[in-house]
Amino acid sequence: MPSPARRRRPALVWVVFLWYVFSAGYTLLSFALIFAGRVPLSDEASRYLSSLSPLDYAVTLLALLLNVVGAVALLLRRRSAPYLFSAALLLNIASVALHALTKGLVAALGAGGPVGLTLGYGIAALVCLYAWRLYARGLLE
Repeated sequence: MPSPARRRRPALVWVVFLWYVFSAGYTLLSFALIFAGRVPLSDEASRYLSSLSPLDYAVTLLALLLNVVGAVALLLRRRSAPYLFSAALLLNIASVALHALTKGLVAALGAGGPVGLTLGYGIAALVCLYAWRLYARGLLE
């Protein structure tokens, strides 16, 4: 049996890696465009963004970083990958729940926001399950 270092990466590992790299880039670009005033915002979205503290932004960046590092760890087939993805998912869920209860996030999302949020969490949960499955099968070092 080939050692883990000699096995080919499953194609889905590449899909997950590329998904998180592009998602992180899109998120950072979106924030830059919003703060540059290039994206028109609803009144609710403007109020929500103005209610965020530096800690809120730090938590958002931490979750983004956990996902990107998790994606790199998965690409490198490291055993830390499922832990990183799980931590990012839990941090995101806690942050969104707190913001929904205290900062008006639900109103800021608009009509399609909950659907996108649900799809995003669904994808993140599936990525966690996939990473844990690779871990359990001994495919991560």
